[in-house]
Amino acid sequence: MKVTLVKLGGGLIAPKDWEPETPDVKTIKRLVAEIEAAGQRVIVAVGSGNFGHAAVAKYGIAEESGVEKVRVIAKEIGAIVASEIKNSQLVVTHELPWNMAKILDGGKTPVIYGDVMRVKEIWSGERCLLEMIPELEEAGWKVERIVQVGREEGVWDRDKKILPKIDTGNWAEIRSGVGGSGGIDVTGGMRHKVEESLEIAKKYGIETWIISGQAPGRVTEAVRGKETPGTKITY
Repeated sequence: MKVTLVKLGGGLIAPKDWEPETPDVKTIKRLVAEIEAAGQRVIVAVGSGNFGHAAVAKYGIAEESGVEKVRVIAKEIGAIVASEIKNSQLVVTHELPWNMAKILDGGKTPVIYGDVMRVKEIWSGERCLLEMIPELEEAGWKVERIVQVGREEGVWDRDKKILPKIDTGNWAEIRSGVGGSGGIDVTGGMRHKVEESLEIAKKYGIETWIISGQAPGRVTEAVRGKETPGTKITY
């Protein structure tokens, strides 16, 4: 049994320069249509964009009261995406265990989102992907690849060129040229994405493809495993 993990970047589906708690519904609908057109089993992870990131900046997560407020808002963007996916099931991130394999076995598409796990601890969508892999493998689900869908064409270097491939051998040399994120971001932006992806590649041998969600059709091609413009992250 095979599954592809798809992360929809928060900056793409809820731009950080928009008003807080404002989803880009048109883009979400298009991306979901492209995922479904691929005809593959997937798990969808949702970035927070102007929902969770703005809420953390406003309420903080140093106290339980702030954590609860952020959790409510972070869940909203996950629920919005899940509502567009046929036969999906929203997974409440901070409620463990997730039982992803059981949801897949039941024929549904799990949808998870970046969330506050406990006081002072945030799990990004990338961290969620990392944490779910062992359970999936133990239950017999092979993760074919991870597709990170964002606003950028891939990972830019300091010369504003797209890096076609990043691995553990070249990352130390190019790391300083890879930036964070535009707008409010409490989980580290692009550099965080790359480092989490390298950890997944090293532990599990799974490639991550970072592609643009603004170029129509690319999501379908990537989920199908076809060569797509962007950046591949491998061990």
